[in-house]
Amino acid sequence: MQTVRKSLVCWPALVLVMVALLVRVPAPAAEKAAKARAEVAQERMRRDIIFLASDECEGRGPTTRGINKAADYIAREFKKAGLAPGGKDGSYFQPFTLPGSRLAGPATLTLRGPLGQQITLRQGVQFHPMGIASSGAYKDVPLVFAGYGMKAEGKDFMYDDFKDIDVSGKVLVVLRDTPCPGNRFVSIDGQRRRQHATFTQKMVNAEKRDALGILFVNDADTATDGDDLLDFNFTATARVPVKMPAFHLHRSVLEMLLAGSGAPTLSEIEKDIDRELKPHSLPLSGWTVSFDLQVKRDTIDLKNIVGMLEGKGPHANETVIVGAHYDHLGYGGPSSMSTSKKMAIHYGADDNASGTTAILELARRFGEHPERQGRRIVFITFSGEEMGLLGSIHYCKHPLFPLENTVAMVNLDMVGRARTDPKTGADKLIVYGSDTAANFSELIDRVNKAHGLELKKVGTGSGDRIFSASDHASFYDVKVPVYFFFTGDHEDYHRPSDRVERINVPGMRRVTDLTEDLVAQLAAADERPKYVKIKMSAPGPRYGSGPRLGIRPDYVDDQPGVLIGGVSDGLPAARAGLRKGDRIVEMNGKPIKNLEGYMFFLAGQKQGDTIDAGVLRDGKKIAVKIKLD
Repeated sequence: MQTVRKSLVCWPALVLVMVALLVRVPAPAAEKAAKARAEVAQERMRRDIIFLASDECEGRGPTTRGINKAADYIAREFKKAGLAPGGKDGSYFQPFTLPGSRLAGPATLTLRGPLGQQITLRQGVQFHPMGIASSGAYKDVPLVFAGYGMKAEGKDFMYDDFKDIDVSGKVLVVLRDTPCPGNRFVSIDGQRRRQHATFTQKMVNAEKRDALGILFVNDADTATDGDDLLDFNFTATARVPVKMPAFHLHRSVLEMLLAGSGAPTLSEIEKDIDRELKPHSLPLSGWTVSFDLQVKRDTIDLKNIVGMLEGKGPHANETVIVGAHYDHLGYGGPSSMSTSKKMAIHYGADDNASGTTAILELARRFGEHPERQGRRIVFITFSGEEMGLLGSIHYCKHPLFPLENTVAMVNLDMVGRARTDPKTGADKLIVYGSDTAANFSELIDRVNKAHGLELKKVGTGSGDRIFSASDHASFYDVKVPVYFFFTGDHEDYHRPSDRVERINVPGMRRVTDLTEDLVAQLAAADERPKYVKIKMSAPGPRYGSGPRLGIRPDYVDDQPGVLIGGVSDGLPAARAGLRKGDRIVEMNGKPIKNLEGYMFFLAGQKQGDTIDAGVLRDGKKIAVKIKLD
């Protein structure tokens, strides 16, 4: 184009005007053609997102068959678009694994009553084994009802379900959640309420008191949506399962046990606890349980999907990555924000079928230009993002294309809910990462001139935790400049209501249009972007409040303690000298067995506290003092 322009400079002005008139498409015709292209693109994108957020894909949870259907769909569309496989084995997949559990055989659960009655419960009908459990087989173990299986110390009260009852050598029957669930006016240990409600913490409490097993029952609030049993896979990805057998029972089973023990009804007990905030634990006199549960600690297979378009010219060996995660929450789990604890498909239309849909559309558009000059473009849809950026971390540890020659990564996560500014009529787009390369802020502004989106640029060092909450953060950690596009949080986030009908498809297409032009410029530019290292401010928590150490746990690790996968500059952990590869095993003399225990402990601290941490480094335990801020 530069050569053509130079030759035109010498032409008489009149000739230039005549040429311009001859080649210019009439404005109405050009607008009509552009509108038709946009409608075709939107129809393609609508088709993609309808499938990815369908019942068939089951919320794309890591233990569902639906996530593999989504992966196969993405790979097929990459192939149809003309992308070459990016995997080492000539496929579109980059496999990796996640620690998990699976049943090694059918479980059995039998109750024996005070009158000698024997009741064999049916798996999948009256009970389910839980994926968070460990193997165990016991015969005729006494049963104890232990309320909510929790101990909470608040500012003005103490609640302890174990205070007046001996659970050693027994099997506990425990309600889900906490007393007064959903009542924000009743303090249950303040910000630690959510931690008290977890299966893991209840099992830790039981294990500390030498219980042999635990039977969970839906609390009344949960059961208002139906007394559904949780499938084994619902908790099969618990990172470090407690060494205890665990089952989920129907409420009717506990109601029978209470009636047979001469105790008040379950509904009466729950109301009394809520009213008095005092435990009502009791032995289930005369009832015993026998069970056999065989759980194999194994791995769950996950995979990134990778397609590429080779470049041409002097920068062909360099790479621009365009990515989005395609996984979501499946049927819920610990990350669900739903107020209902009933298992339900979390469709993840915005999070992140929208970003995945944009990647597919970009692959098709760039695939139409096989002779394109410039850098290689690699399209990746990541798995395991919802569990801690697992797919992008795996890619950065095992890159398919050299990271030293990867000049930029553009990430799209939740780009399906573009809001329109009522004054300007422009769609709003939040842009992270514009300060991660020397020219990125000016570049995104220049590219946007043709699209007219209302950009909100958020500084990487601002302390906004959302920057570190998606896959671009893995690349920034290895010194690759990044952009992250996001149309904003909403009330359907991590809830079953994040469905296709709430997606702004034209807005999603406009974000894709902008991304297309941006990626084209990144791929064609003469100079590669210059990475900028930014000192991070202390990130504020996205939900709740409380101090943070400033570490990123290694979420794939399944050994006792918390393995540090990264440390943020200038934050308490870094100031105390903690570093990547250290393993936190103790805090203030209390053992830290897993990530849940670490979070539970930290939630009880406040800014200004100093923690005495026990840390394993290179096989040796060292003592570290950490002052929180």
